[in-house]
Order: sequence, then structure tokens, then C-alpha cells
Amino acid sequence: MKKWIFSAVIYLLVVIGGYTAYSFYAEDEGATNNHDEHETETEGHAHGEDDEKATGEDGEHGGHGEHDDSESASEVKTELVTENRAITVSLEDQDGNPMDELDVNHEKLMHLIVISENLESFHHLHPEKKDPGVFEVQADLGEGMYQAFVDIKPTNLEYKVEPKSLMIGEHEGHEDDGEHKDDHAHLEAETNWTKEQNGYKATLNVESFSMKENVVLSFDLNGAKPENYLGALGHVVVVDEALEQFIHVHPASETEPVFEAHFTKPGMYKLWGEFKLDGKVYAFPFVIEITE
Repeated sequence: MKKWIFSAVIYLLVVIGGYTAYSFYAEDEGATNNHDEHETETEGHAHGEDDEKATGEDGEHGGHGEHDDSESASEVKTELVTENRAITVSLEDQDGNPMDELDVNHEKLMHLIVISENLESFHHLHPEKKDPGVFEVQADLGEGMYQAFVDIKPTNLEYKVEPKSLMIGEHEGHEDDGEHKDDHAHLEAETNWTKEQNGYKATLNVESFSMKENVVLSFDLNGAKPENYLGALGHVVVVDEALEQFIHVHPASETEPVFEAHFTKPGMYKLWGEFKLDGKVYAFPFVIEITE
């Protein structure tokens, strides 16, 4: 009998000891798990703070909202035809529908720059709307090949100015469809920085020709006072010698004929500085060489 009671006591002590050890282990494991869970929540909260810091006040990530017009695909198709000294410009959206929702840009809906292939003839025209998506202008162009640049500002569509070939009359060295068969003009480095037209002089001053920064084009009109022309003191149009790149800039100042142009490639360029003097517009040509 005593032996049985002793065995029962020993068994009871073993059960109690095992239960106590298990409780201690489970409590320690739970505390460890709770600690790990707290660290995960803290890390998650810190990640959210980093996201918030990396996001601007407007909700866009830094740099994501920046947009480069020169790289954007054009959503407007332009077609040009010439007949009886008239140039007709047709605008279509990507679905082929007439498009003429344009913002007024320097007092005009459309600026049409036409430059001869030899870079000698320059025309700044302003076609007027004739029909939905159709604009027309009369132009006194001699026979030859030209490149035309339709400069517009669509209200709701992306647009990139691209050169369009125009052939006036029969021009040797080109196919009937206007495709080039010969090389483009080659510009020579400028040596004369003062040009004269009808008694008016314009001197171009440029401190740096490097494409690493905006090139500042400062004009000295030798005492002449430029009048308001298309909402500005003047205009500067720049093309490369291949007539593939097009830049159209306006004064950086409201009181001085100073312009800033951004170039993406080095090379030879021709520019025309347009100024209205005593009621007439003059385009003074210059050749510049842009370096890296």
C-alpha cells in the first residue's frame, strides 16, 4: 500500500514538473514571436514613410512628371500641298479626322516656316483656316525644293514639329514625289557678325556656343527700336544644315532682343533673327557652329 502511494506521488511530481516546463517554454516562444511581429510592423511603417518622402506634394514621384517635347510622339499628322502659289496645310488626328483645335500662339493659330534647300530663302507665313482641319496661305516661292515646318500648339494633343518637303515647279535632282536625290547644303563658319538690310544693321553676340547649356543669342540693332511683332520684340528661327532640326524661340526679356536656344546636337546651324523696324519685318541671317 505504501509502495503504491509513493509511486503515485512520484508520478504526480513528474506531471506537474513537465507542465511547468512546457508553460515556461510556451510563454518564452510567444514573447519571441510578439517581438518579431513588432519589428515587422515597424519596418513596414518605415517603408511607408520612405514612399511618402519619395513622393512629391502633387502625388508624383520625383522626375516622373517631367516631360520632354522633343522626345514625345506627335498625335497630329500634317500634310502640305502646293497649287497656284498657294500652300494648303491639312491637319488630322491619329484616327484620320480633321483636327483644328489649336491654341493661339503669338497671335496666330499657325506659323508656317518655309526654307529653301540651299538655306538662302526664308519665309515666315501664317495660313488661315479655310475648312475643318484645312489652312491655306498664298506664298511667292520660286522654283526649287523647300522644307516646311508647321509650328502649331494643339489644345489637347501632343505635337512635334517635323520637316515636310515641298517642291515648287520642276527641280532637277529630285524625283516627282519630292524625295531627295542629292546632298543638303553645307554651311561655312560665320565670319561676319553684322548684317545689313535696307539700311538697318543687326549684330549678333554669342558668348558660348556649347550645347551643354542654353546658347544666349543677343542682338544689337545699332540704335533701331524693334516694334512688337507677333506679340514679342522679335523671333529667332534656327535649323541645322540638313533641315531636319527646327528651333523657334522668343525673347527671354520683354525689353531687350535677347534669346535663349537649346541645342541637342553639335554641328552647323543657320538662324534668322526677325525684327519689325518702322513697320516692316526683316530677317537677318547668321551661321553658327554649336560645339559639345
